[in-house]
Amino acid sequence: MAHRALVIYERPDGRYDVHTSRWGGLDCQLSRTITPTDPYAGDAVDPVPRVVARPFEDVLTMVDPARHEALYRVSAEYAIDIYLPLWLGLDHYLGAPLTDRDPPGLLVTVEHPGDADAFREWFRAAKDTVAEAVRGGYLDPVSARDVLEDAVRQHSAGRDIVDPQAVVGETNEY
Repeated sequence: MAHRALVIYERPDGRYDVHTSRWGGLDCQLSRTITPTDPYAGDAVDPVPRVVARPFEDVLTMVDPARHEALYRVSAEYAIDIYLPLWLGLDHYLGAPLTDRDPPGLLVTVEHPGDADAFREWFRAAKDTVAEAVRGGYLDPVSARDVLEDAVRQHSAGRDIVDPQAVVGETNEY
């Protein structure tokens, strides 16, 4: 299993070029290894952009929370923001095949790789708890997603939270 990430680099005009990383989502270490002298972290980031010159809002619609584990936003000055895609689908927790190919999800900012690890651990526990409520008949899957989304929003106080499906101009081209 790959640990896919999208890495977006700010252009002088404020738009972004979108690159991919097959393993960059594993531990969010790309936030420490992407530098002005090594912009692609060795060979960790594909140097050929998949999409060129897109506004940030368009890029957000390209993130698939069920497939991507990180989004790195690299400013022109090489300041890096890390976003964790959080897939709200419960199919895999319920032992069901993936049925929702356009799954709902959120993007939440984290400060550093350790913060990402802690947030992911909390999120997995929250999903497991909500899935148990579905298995026990206390929640239906749609209500469970709502409960999970509310829990993420409450746990994310002080963080930026983005709902990619709510972004205007959904294109999901990648």
